[in-house]
Parts: sequence; C-alpha cells; structure tokens
Amino acid sequence: MGHPLTQGTVDSNELWMDVVLRSGDRIVGRSGGMDADGAVDPWSHFVNVYMLDRNGNRIDRRNPQDIFTPLYNNQIPPGAADTVHFAFTVPPGLKAPIDVEVRLQYRKFDATYVKYFKGDPGAKDALPVVTLASDRVTFPVRGAATTAVNAPSSVDLWQRWNDYGIGLLRKGGRGELRQAEAAFAEIEKLGRGDGALNLARVQLREGRLDEAAASLERASKAAMPAYPWSVTWFSALVNKQNGRLDEAIHNFEDIIATNFAEARKRQFDFGKDYVALDELGQTLMERAKRERAPERRSERERLLRQAASTFEKTLALDSEDLSAHYNLSLIHEELGDEKRAAEERALYARYKPDDNARDTTVALHRLRNPAANHAAEAVVIYDLQREGRYLADVGPVLKPVVSVAANASNERSPASSR
Repeated sequence: MGHPLTQGTVDSNELWMDVVLRSGDRIVGRSGGMDADGAVDPWSHFVNVYMLDRNGNRIDRRNPQDIFTPLYNNQIPPGAADTVHFAFTVPPGLKAPIDVEVRLQYRKFDATYVKYFKGDPGAKDALPVVTLASDRVTFPVRGAATTAVNAPSSVDLWQRWNDYGIGLLRKGGRGELRQAEAAFAEIEKLGRGDGALNLARVQLREGRLDEAAASLERASKAAMPAYPWSVTWFSALVNKQNGRLDEAIHNFEDIIATNFAEARKRQFDFGKDYVALDELGQTLMERAKRERAPERRSERERLLRQAASTFEKTLALDSEDLSAHYNLSLIHEELGDEKRAAEERALYARYKPDDNARDTTVALHRLRNPAANHAAEAVVIYDLQREGRYLADVGPVLKPVVSVAANASNERSPASSR
C-alpha cells in the first residue's frame, strides 16, 4: 500500500489483534475479546492512532477539529512491519497441547462511536468484523499427548525474519535493538543484502558508525544485494555523522536525483522526499562552516545559498516543515539578510508544537486511562491471562494458578506469525 495501515479515519477505524489460547475445550489465554455490547477489550493491541484533544480526552466522536496530539501511533508504514508481544503462564494439569490462534480483525467503527452516532449509550456494536489475516500454532505441553504438526509458513524464511526484526527496530526509545540485530543477522546468513542493510540501521541508531559502514559494504556485495538507493541513503547518513561531508553530499544528491536505473524503471522519484532534502540542506550548512578563511568567503556563501535553495524545495512540498524554517533563519542571518531571517524565525515559532502543553495533555490522559497508559509504553507486553479480560465471545475459561515447567516449543521461527 502507498500509505500506512490504516490511514483515513484512524481515530474511529478499529483494527486489533485477536488472540485465543485453547487447551482442549478450555480457554487458557485471551486478548482482543469482546463484551456483550460488542466493545473490544481496551487492553488489546490496536493498530490505530490514539488521538487526544487539548484537555486530554480521546478523539472518539469523529471530531478532528479538536485533534491536538497523539498518545501513540500503532499504524504500520508502507513496506514495514510490526511485532507484538504477548505473555502467558502455562497452567498446571493441562491434558492437551495449547493451540494459539491469532487474527488481525477490522471493523469500520468502534463501540464508542456507534453509541455516539446512534444517540444510545446502550447501543450494541453489531457492525461486521472482517479478518484481514490469521495464523495458528500449537505448543506441545509435557505429559499431554499430541499429533498436531505446525504447518510450514507460505512466507519465505528471510522475509519472516525481516518482518520480525523491522517490528523490533521500530519500537520507541532504544526499542529492542539487540533482538532486532539478532534477527537481521539470520537474514544475512541466508545470503541476502537486506540483512546487512538492516544491521547497519541498528548500528547507526546506536552510534556504531564504523560497523554500520562495514555492514553497508556487505549489503551491496551480497549474493542478493540490497537496493542500491537504500544502501546510498544509509551511507549518506553514516558519512554525515562521520564528518565525511563531501561524500554525504554526493550521496544525498544521488538520492534526490534518483540516479538509479532500477528505481527510475519503477518510476520512483526521490526528489520529492523532503526528509532527504532537509538532510542535504543540513549537510551543505555543515560543509559551509569549514570555509571560514576570508579567502574562502565566496565558497562559503555558495554552499549556504545552495542549502537555502534546498530548504526552499522542502517548503514547496511542506510549507510547515520546521527544519527548513529553522535552518533558513540561520542561513539568512549568516548572509546578512536580517529581514528574511526574522520571517523564517516567526514561521518556525508559529508551526512549532508546544511541547510542554503536549506533555501535559499526554500525562493527564495516561493518569486517567490505565489501558491506554499501558499501550503507550515503548515496548508493550499484553497479558493473555489478565484479570478482567473480555471473554463473552469465547467458551469456558481455565484460570492460571502457578507457573509449571512446560515443554512449549514452536518448530517455526519467532517471525512465523506475522
């Protein structure tokens, strides 16, 4: 898809992970269940944007005019993946293996909005639920006979490892970089440049620049090399941070000009990527700082004007781009045009979010809503045996008592369920 999943009305669309663990005819774990009114358990994993107004209330009545800031954004970008963690304890005395069924469910409106537009607080959300994707796996349990065999995945092994690793890499903060690195190493063993390329992304994020450069070299020379434009992009970022500014400028210019035959064949146009334009502009500014000698003044001004032209291209695509306005204010001040510098400072101040107000709003809602507070963590683990989980849509429940030793193994990789 050319946009994130779900895009559109992300505040009222309802996509969630529906997970059921069964042992024989009993339920031993559940997430994503519904109550009798058709409302999904708020402690489920939702693929959505959880948006707030200025007073810390959720945007849940199709009132986009009140949107202020997101609490979290669980959308999946195009070409990316997500990794979701669930936890459970194997109850004692099980007589059958544990069958895990996972489904990604979709419904047009959530129960809160249905009650709102019907004007009835007691209305039931009976809108149809569509299963977008599903998978299942069986965990053998010691002492419980089983003949179940997990079916092999129809998805290539390298892609399963890659999706798994990308989902880990995308976690907030420091995320789960060590786990992502291990996943990408498995891909490199399979002879694909994607593994080394994504290893470089981990290493770049951790500031391991020499290792990142070496990984990018391997990515371009693998039996199945990574896309050259991807290698060039991350090489540009590494060169910029390493102070190799001329090489970085050349890399960014190749990206923006789409100087790759295969990319042009696919009708790609990276010239409209304002992130790349901003990176080029910033690198040109850094390069200009090295031309401080009086006899190099004309070269410094040339680089600054080139940077300004690059940021203007960004603003043609996004007139509220903060990086462009901020850096243009610095450039015009350096060039002696105080009027233009003041204009850009004013635009930067106009569009810059109020970080203090945003933090206050988020903190207020997290205090009010424990489920949303949990879901907003950088790394979330969903408890399949949480007291109070919704079970109206499944059969009898077996509550866990204590943890016992179990031989719960999966023949497939951690990336099997996508």
